[in-house]
Amino acid sequence: MKKYISGWDLRRIIYLIGGLFFIALAVKDQVWWMGLIGLYYAGMAVFKLGCAGGNCAVPYTEKK
Repeated sequence: MKKYISGWDLRRIIYLIGGLFFIALAVKDQVWWMGLIGLYYAGMAVFKLGCAGGNCAVPYTEKK
């Protein structure tokens, strides 16, 4: 459980808020395919997958 609640940064919080927004919108408007999109983004934030986990960052190299 500690793995899921530690190391949160701004990107993960934005993914979680966006995912929850799409889920709430899907339930309210009964557009269930949009709920899948929300689950995808919320799952990326909670489980630290994809770009929400910082895996899309380009490493910085210093030229000498």
